[in-house]
Amino acid sequence: MLTGGGARAAYQVGLLKGLARHFPGLRFPIITGVSAGAINAIFLAASESPLRETAEELAQVWSALECKHIFRPNYAALLPFRTALKAILPSRMTRRPHGLLNAGPLAETLRRVYHCPQRNHPIDGIRRNLARGDLKAVGLIGLDYTTGQSVRWAQGRSIDVFEGPNRRSVETEITVEHVLASSALPFVFPAVEIDQSWYGDGGIRLAAPLSSAVFLGARRILAMSTGYQRTPDEASRPALQGYPPAAQIMGQLLNAIFLDVIDEDVVRMERLNEMIGKIDHSMRNGFKPIELLVLRPSEDLARIASEHEKHLPLNTKLVTRALGSRETESSDLTSMLMFEPGYISRLIEIGEKDVASRLEDLSIFLGEPASAVLSAV
Repeated sequence: MLTGGGARAAYQVGLLKGLARHFPGLRFPIITGVSAGAINAIFLAASESPLRETAEELAQVWSALECKHIFRPNYAALLPFRTALKAILPSRMTRRPHGLLNAGPLAETLRRVYHCPQRNHPIDGIRRNLARGDLKAVGLIGLDYTTGQSVRWAQGRSIDVFEGPNRRSVETEITVEHVLASSALPFVFPAVEIDQSWYGDGGIRLAAPLSSAVFLGARRILAMSTGYQRTPDEASRPALQGYPPAAQIMGQLLNAIFLDVIDEDVVRMERLNEMIGKIDHSMRNGFKPIELLVLRPSEDLARIASEHEKHLPLNTKLVTRALGSRETESSDLTSMLMFEPGYISRLIEIGEKDVASRLEDLSIFLGEPASAVLSAV
């Protein structure tokens, strides 16, 4: 299960490279993703190569990314008094932008990477992996702006459909549009139209990110988070002095929506596992404990982004600095937009290192020893 985090999802690529190095035979029969994690999830689900080759190819894709491959600014969105101007200017000159950033470059990048040039066309790699049995199911999460429901798009075999007042499941063939919708950060990227409804980032109302994998049949979940877990001392130390700038406030909001929920869901699942373990097997009524292992950054990725902010293109740098990114030591907003080679390479390196530091936990969880030959590389 791959969580969101914008450019911080490069860290997941490092985790995958580390796993491929130490566990070369590893396969993921069920893959789920949300927000930026959806990009990596679909790449994994569509790849027909062994994990080692898949991880290397994904790392090459990320290492070549720059901001221009992901977005371009919608300067018109920053124009004040737009409503008043519409009364005196032609409609074509006051056409409403649908986000601070234009996601057209990201759409082009994904179509190239997934080898899927046509709009609304199923991704062939997923179809073939399902047909061969190499993949059981893949799922993405989006938010239906028209109903306010969290929507789980699922493609695969033996899918358990789960419905609720604020959530619904849709069996479908995943397209580039589903990935764009799942990663469409509100206000920043435009909503995406799918089947006459408009969708945005799936992390917005997602209270239980692990549930998607569970309802697709997972009994062991390897969750890849991009959120750094601060120590008590770090959590108590202010990241700025004086009144918080917009970048700091937006960063806290984004963390609350996209990163903190995985920690809360992990705690809930661990408590449920403990409770189920205390119930006699005959009384469990079908409930089974879910094995869970969470991999997360050992370093503050937002703090690292602040060190790399000077490498952002001028138009993006003007936006982040206007929001006050330089007034804080750890800019979460900047880290989500930091699609620059130096930062991405650093995150991939951290991911590989973090896997190496947890080989014992991973060996127990995966039920296989790490490769002795490759571990020495």
